[in-house]
Amino acid sequence: MSAIATQIVLAEPTLADAAGIHQLIADTGVLDVNSLYAYLLICRDFAATSVVAREDDRVVGVLTGYIPPSRPHALFVWQAAVADSARGLGLAGRMLDEVVDRLGDRIHAIETTVSPSNSASRRFFEKFAARRGAAIHEDEGFPVSLFPDGNHEAEPRLVIGPLRNYEG
Repeated sequence: MSAIATQIVLAEPTLADAAGIHQLIADTGVLDVNSLYAYLLICRDFAATSVVAREDDRVVGVLTGYIPPSRPHALFVWQAAVADSARGLGLAGRMLDEVVDRLGDRIHAIETTVSPSNSASRRFFEKFAARRGAAIHEDEGFPVSLFPDGNHEAEPRLVIGPLRNYEG
């Protein structure tokens, strides 16, 4: 692991991270930017199912998720982002592994939505599934008709599972 990678600390997000998360998401230029208030809620109410990567108190990575009330054995991964300065270090995979390992046997599947053109996110989840020995199933998720402004692709849902313990 590089010296940069060892200086990055993974932890549950705190309220102090919300502004940095908001800025990181905006800096990606591809993810939907939610309000700062939404990221404050994530840091307060969904910290146990999310992770932030910090380097010298600067947010360089984030993975947000929650456990859907109707599917208590699943983790829905909402957003994942890595700063340009921290790319190529496997940080996104480390963050997802961190949350999944933290939750342990409480979850049996990962759910997410990924637009068809987002090949990088699809590869990310395919690599995770391979590491965990899990299958990926895809269903309709959110069809384009649910985005009436016409500026958003469909968001098919990916379900990864059943999960097995990670052997490293």
